[in-house]
Amino acid sequence: MGALGGDASTMKDNPAGLGVYRSSDLTLTPNFYIANDNSVGFNINNFAFILNFQNSGKQIGYVTSSLGVSYNRLKNFKRYSDLGRDFLTNSMTDYMTVYATDALFEDASGLGLIDENGSLFPGEEISNQTRYSERGSVEEWNFSYGINISNRFYFGLSTGFVSLDYRSTALYDEWNTNDYSEYWFLDNHYEATGSGFNFKFGAIATLTDYMRIGLAFHTPTFYSVKEYFSEDIGYKDDYFDRPRESFYRSNLQTPLKLQGSLGFIIEKRAVVGLEYQFENFSAMRFSSSGILDQGSKNIINSEMNVTHTVKAGVEVKVIEGLSLRAGFAFVSNPSTKLKESVYDNPEEFQPYPLVQPQNTFYYTGGIGYKSKHFYADLAYMHQVKKEVFFQYLPQQEFAPYDLTLHNNNITATFGFRF
Repeated sequence: MGALGGDASTMKDNPAGLGVYRSSDLTLTPNFYIANDNSVGFNINNFAFILNFQNSGKQIGYVTSSLGVSYNRLKNFKRYSDLGRDFLTNSMTDYMTVYATDALFEDASGLGLIDENGSLFPGEEISNQTRYSERGSVEEWNFSYGINISNRFYFGLSTGFVSLDYRSTALYDEWNTNDYSEYWFLDNHYEATGSGFNFKFGAIATLTDYMRIGLAFHTPTFYSVKEYFSEDIGYKDDYFDRPRESFYRSNLQTPLKLQGSLGFIIEKRAVVGLEYQFENFSAMRFSSSGILDQGSKNIINSEMNVTHTVKAGVEVKVIEGLSLRAGFAFVSNPSTKLKESVYDNPEEFQPYPLVQPQNTFYYTGGIGYKSKHFYADLAYMHQVKKEVFFQYLPQQEFAPYDLTLHNNNITATFGFRF
C-alpha cells in the first residue's frame, strides 16, 4: 500500500499514505500465530487512529490532511530448534583447554571436565544435542502527519518510538554415545532490551488516474540497549549453582531504509501494489558511552549484506463490498554464509550457537468486507525462513545445519471510518 495509501498500515512504511484519507479511521488487528515448533500464541499486530481534517473544497493547493497514531508489532522472534548428532569423534571439550574464556575454562576445570592434556572423551564416540529457542518482539508507535496537495501529490512525515525485547536460550548437551551416564552440559542465556527512535519521510505522486508512485526514506533507528549474558556448565549431576553473568549497556544504530513503490488502480475493480526496499546491514554500528565498538564493527563489515525486499499484492472486488486479496514478499539474506575455512578453524572457538538468517519468503491471502462505515478483513500469512545453524565453532567434523522454519499467522482487522 506504499503508493496507494489510504490504509493505516502505511504509517510504518510511507506516512504520505495518510494524505490520501478523506475520512477518519479507527482500526485494530489481533493476530493468532503458529510457530515453527507448532506452539501457538496471540498478540495485537496493529492499532491505529487517524483523524482527518475537513476537506477545504479546493482543487489546487491544500485539499486536506490527517494526523495519525499507530502501534505495530514489527517482529516476533518466536522460534525453537532441537538438533543433534551421534557417533562423532570431535567434542567441544577438545577446544576448551586452549581457547575457552577464563570463566568457562575455570568452571570446566573445576568440574573435572577438562585438564591441561585434552578433552573429556579421548578416543571415544560422542553424541550431542542443542536445544535453541528465541522469543520476544520489536514494537513501534508512530505519530504521523500526511497532507494532500491538489489531489495529485501527497506528503507525510512520522516519528517512531521503538521497543526491543529479545531473549534466547541455548542448551547444549554432550555424552558418550555408548554410555549415557557420562555426560556434560553447557547452558547459555542472552537477553537484550531497549528502546529507540526514528523518523520517516514519504511522498506519493498520482501520475495518471490509474497509476501512483511512492517514495519513502527511514532514518536509522537509534537504540539504547541493555544486554545480559549468563552461562552455566555441569558434569553429570555436578554443576555450579551460580552461573557466570555479564551485564552491558550499549547503543545500536540500525541501517537506514529506502523504499520505492508503484500502485495501479484498474477500473475501480482491482488494485495492484509493488514495493522495493533497500537496507545495508553492514552500516550498523555498536557503541558504548559514545565510543564505537570497533571489534563489533569489523564483524558487521565482514559478515553483513545489503538486503533487498520485494513485495507484490493484488486486491480484486468480487462484488460490491467484498474483496479477495493475495500477496508475496521476498527478503534477501542479511548475512554472508560463513566459509568452511572459517567454521573449520580451531582458532575460531565459540561455545554457543551461531545462527545466520538467509532468504525469507512470505505467501499471503485474505478476504475483506467493507460497508459505508465498517470494514473487516481476514488474512493468512505463511512465512518460510531459511537459516544456517552452527551448534558451536569450530565444526570440523560436519557441516552446519541448513534449516527451513515455517511460521503461520492468521490476522483479523476490524475498522470504523467516520
